[in-house]
Amino acid sequence: MNNPHIVKSYDKELQTLASSVGAMGDFAGVQFADAIQSLLAQDSAMAQRVIEQDRMVDALRRDLSAAAANVIARRQPVADDLDEVLAELRIVEDLERIGDLAKNIARRAITIAGEPLPAEITDKIRRLAALTSEQLRNAIDAYIAGDIEKARAMPQDDDEIDALHGDIFADIIALMNARQMQVIGLVHLLFCAKNIERIADHATHIAEIASQSVSTGQARQSHPHA
Repeated sequence: MNNPHIVKSYDKELQTLASSVGAMGDFAGVQFADAIQSLLAQDSAMAQRVIEQDRMVDALRRDLSAAAANVIARRQPVADDLDEVLAELRIVEDLERIGDLAKNIARRAITIAGEPLPAEITDKIRRLAALTSEQLRNAIDAYIAGDIEKARAMPQDDDEIDALHGDIFADIIALMNARQMQVIGLVHLLFCAKNIERIADHATHIAEIASQSVSTGQARQSHPHA
């Protein structure tokens, strides 16, 4: 932190919150990666694990929200300190939504596990997921490390994700007309692609919070993943 407090335990509490946000971001990222793997590999067992582990994301959100509320109640932070805690609460909400979207992908993966998936679509979904995973990792790192340049560059990356999602949408609609027997599977792939795009939107929102946080002097100085 830029301005250490006289009460060092207060600094430690704020640092612990920041590190816990990073850990939750890691877990949400793994959930998303596993959901995509279960979809593309048609691995129902892995998909079921993603669904079951979503409650761990929810538990992390509850624990972090409670910890943040405890800091506010006991320390009564003002100005930048209060903004810092509130920003972390906003990020936690984004991460919980990412976990929910990963669970939705896993559920669809189970539904279409026995369906033939067109390679031209799955290849693009794989690319879309890779870009989105990188977007999420960069967003968390930008916030924890206080990297305002990385945070500000992310909307440009989101444009690439949006364009690829648009391509996938058009391709799936075209295939629906040509392959009537595969319509159900294609509809699920369409929604999976949309969920991935929405995860990227949450990552971009985290980056926006990072940019705002750093610009008001709330840069993080360390992160165990840095």
